[in-house]
Amino acid sequence: MQLFSVDQQRSQALEAHAASFASFKLAGNDKPSILVCFASKTVNVGQITSKLHVIELGAQPGKPGFTKKQTDLFFPPDFADDFPVAMQISQKYSLIYAITKLGLLFVYDLETATAVYRNRISPDPIFLAAEASNVGGFYAVNRRGQFLLATVNEATIVPFLNNLELAVNLAKHGNLPGAENLVVQRFQELFSQTKYKEAAELAVESPQALLPTPEIVAKFQSVPVQSGQTPPLLQYFGTLLTRGRLNAFESFELSRLVVNQKIYWKIGWLKTNLIEVKNLGIL
Repeated sequence: MQLFSVDQQRSQALEAHAASFASFKLAGNDKPSILVCFASKTVNVGQITSKLHVIELGAQPGKPGFTKKQTDLFFPPDFADDFPVAMQISQKYSLIYAITKLGLLFVYDLETATAVYRNRISPDPIFLAAEASNVGGFYAVNRRGQFLLATVNEATIVPFLNNLELAVNLAKHGNLPGAENLVVQRFQELFSQTKYKEAAELAVESPQALLPTPEIVAKFQSVPVQSGQTPPLLQYFGTLLTRGRLNAFESFELSRLVVNQKIYWKIGWLKTNLIEVKNLGIL
């Protein structure tokens, strides 16, 4: 395959059978990163190697970059001659779908390149696939002329996963049910490890509003503030403000923190109307 950069007017050869572009927004970045995902199957000294690669194209200056990911594609013994023919990205669920000629489907998490699922979806060779963005899946056509639609079963995929971090991330990206206990467990782990920034991000992005604001605020308020360090509660509110406007309760608690800790307001919060300022006179 050939990857061409319009901005740089140069190309690069890829050892790949299937590829696709994707976008993924890293925490702390204003704009999403542009990624290229590709699957390869090569023979080196008689050894067959199948890999999935996820690489960022053009990192944003001064911003955290996406760490390159690489993982194995495990073909069963009966599919030794099989190879990927199509790749589609689900932006809805942040998943990679790799489809092979003999009808195997590999599903990987976009952020971590962790394997999620593998199964055969067609007994006949697949030669064409296209994104089904409205359902976060893909369409495919096989040699028999069958028209296939594959997507995520939202009710079962999160409980199906044995990987805690993967299950929480998938539930977070797709706003999926089934992660109630997992999200709370992961939040408690991060909090006990004093990873307050990561805990705040999980609380804000928790699927289906699993972590209620009053309880989370009380949790962060209970942490002693170390001299010279950013209060954990302020980290939580800062994360909230990157997602949108605060409600009355959140605005009041942030204002009380600012007054008590003698923290300077960020003028942008007020100018962009991110904070509800009425009923704050009591402070």
